[in-house]
Amino acid sequence: MKVLLVLGLLLAIWTGWGSFSILSTPRPSYNILQHLESKVELRAYGEQTWISAPKGSDNNSFRVLASYIFGGNETGESISMTAPVINDETMSFILPEGMTEASTPAPKGQQIDFRSVPPRTLAVLKFGWFSGSERVENMAEKLEDVLRQHDLPYTGKAILMRYNDPMTPPFMRRNEVAFELLGDPETQD
Repeated sequence: MKVLLVLGLLLAIWTGWGSFSILSTPRPSYNILQHLESKVELRAYGEQTWISAPKGSDNNSFRVLASYIFGGNETGESISMTAPVINDETMSFILPEGMTEASTPAPKGQQIDFRSVPPRTLAVLKFGWFSGSERVENMAEKLEDVLRQHDLPYTGKAILMRYNDPMTPPFMRRNEVAFELLGDPETQD
């Protein structure tokens, strides 16, 4: 009985941590333009500034970016962690709204690129639990199928957006795959 009580308490603490991290992490704003299916949305995003590290292993890329935002920069300034973490050909963090390359401190030796990402429209498929490469590929294929069914042209490779830290319980995780749409989806049939 005591073991079950301890396990229940640990699960409650773990779930509490997951809820705290989900609710306390800033996210970029977007407008939902259309729901294509229950888990597929068309979203309009405003301009964003990303910091990106070359994609080695996820852990190495994450460490480079985290060292920068947690004060390992020329001024020692901490910058808020935001979600999602973006994986495409690089790993990227989105800087908090209003921050640009000009308004943030220079890296302190880290191999970091600043990218200004213009306003864009993304088709996004949400999924939970884990985001291993095979699962991400399957989700990207599902999203491509939906886009083809709706005759929505898109460009590039799928990007992965992960919203949670590794300590968040898997059943609470939010992941998304996305493609950038070509043209204005509101004017297409």
